[in-house]
Amino acid sequence: MATLLPTHLIPVNCAQLQFGMYVAELDRPWLQTSFHSHGFMLRQDEQIEELRRICEYVYVDPVLSEHDDSEMFNTGLTSRIKVLTPADQLTPLARQRMELRDLGHAFAESVRGVRKSQALALVPLRRALAPVVTSLLSDADTIPWLLATELKVGFLYRRALGTAVLMALAGKRIGFKHALLDELALAGLLMDIGKLSVPIAILAKLQPLNEHERGFVVRHVQRGLYMVRSASVISTTVEEAVLGHHERLDGSGYPRGLRRTQLPLAARLAGIVDTYDAMLQNRRYAQAMAPHDAMRLLNGMCDSKFDTAIVRSFMRALGLYPTGSWVQIADGRLGIVRQQADDEPTRPQIALVSDSAGRQLPDGPTLWQPNYRGDILRAFQSGAVRIPRHQLDESISAAANLAA
Repeated sequence: MATLLPTHLIPVNCAQLQFGMYVAELDRPWLQTSFHSHGFMLRQDEQIEELRRICEYVYVDPVLSEHDDSEMFNTGLTSRIKVLTPADQLTPLARQRMELRDLGHAFAESVRGVRKSQALALVPLRRALAPVVTSLLSDADTIPWLLATELKVGFLYRRALGTAVLMALAGKRIGFKHALLDELALAGLLMDIGKLSVPIAILAKLQPLNEHERGFVVRHVQRGLYMVRSASVISTTVEEAVLGHHERLDGSGYPRGLRRTQLPLAARLAGIVDTYDAMLQNRRYAQAMAPHDAMRLLNGMCDSKFDTAIVRSFMRALGLYPTGSWVQIADGRLGIVRQQADDEPTRPQIALVSDSAGRQLPDGPTLWQPNYRGDILRAFQSGAVRIPRHQLDESISAAANLAA
């Protein structure tokens, strides 16, 4: 399950923290900090100094706070954000971290409503998606980095956010206009919403599904289409992606077994995005793959399962070693791809975090860019890094700020 923020929490710029405020949440995972408790009252200078050192903003609970600034805690949420966290006071990293977190909360709230038999709430989703897509247009690396290294949510939520971002990135590379990118991102967010109708026992089953159980899974497509259609006026792009993301060029997909030219463009792109993102996750029938390996497998399905031209555009959008990938360079050091290099798919910017023995670098992460194609030895899963988890989280957090 995703961590849901109560709606009454207030985002406060760390420069404005004061004694008596109750810090309920941070702008990053708690594990990446020295704080042991998840929520505390500000009573010491050291607490405020540490928060200002590691965070751009925090979420304050006005109910639990002893702070008596009624103007701060009783005005509308929009004005609070403008006063306390103006965009020009946040680094791009912090701003996009907030955008991604807000999108996750909006999606989680929509899911909670659907589970209560309410109509899917599209307006909050569109509102939360808009700044994410706008950020991706100018910076295609920071949000994918945050997805790969910081986002700690349940499988359904992570998949929804991941496919939304990938749909927008691929559409941007193909050359679609901003308005269509918004629709593609919404399609990515909702393409698996129908799985809410599949019993959890089936989704979590480790053994092969029987025919009856597989029927539930196949029907999630029609259920998803019903959910988005019943919400409000929905675009054809979203409908085509939700209904067609399991269709394949050779007719082996479902629910309609469409072939080649029968598949709308949105469905073709959605199928590629869904397959790639699924390969990055641990599933009941397969272990998670490194992004580079998933790319190679996807490339091998060109023209049989997927449209070759769209796969090529998708691969160019993400790079040979997608942002957030773990790689080992020729001298044995390990790092995370931080940023793609324009027109140099084999030479992304890498945040090195460990030596050749897998030990944390004594001076912290450093940015490095390959000179030659062979400088990157291999890509691998993050589990291969032998740095203790708390040190690894510290390195990831520091690496993010290197390029902020």
